[in-house]
Amino acid sequence: GSASAGIDAYATTSGVTTLAGAMAVMDIAETAIADLDAIRADLGSVQNQLTVTINNITVTQVNLQSAESTIRDVDFASESATFSKYSILAQSGTYAMAQANTVQQNVLQLLQ
Repeated sequence: GSASAGIDAYATTSGVTTLAGAMAVMDIAETAIADLDAIRADLGSVQNQLTVTINNITVTQVNLQSAESTIRDVDFASESATFSKYSILAQSGTYAMAQANTVQQNVLQLLQ
């Protein structure tokens, strides 16, 4: 504060034995408390950020474990059969389209 502005070297080193020394110590203590409060606020902010990050990582870990479980628990026989079924259907569709195109071309040739 303003009381510490005019304090000479003797007063600041003499501790609390003089009024000026006591005021200087009080100013130092007030400054230290203000600095401590600022540091606590910064640490509180960092702690909150870390807590949010930990929570996000925990959710990600749970989701990853769930996805891994889903992948590992797949019934490969059933999925292979389903894949084969749809593969055959796709090939049949392609063959049917090719045949339809051939029939159309044959009809056009007959009409010419």
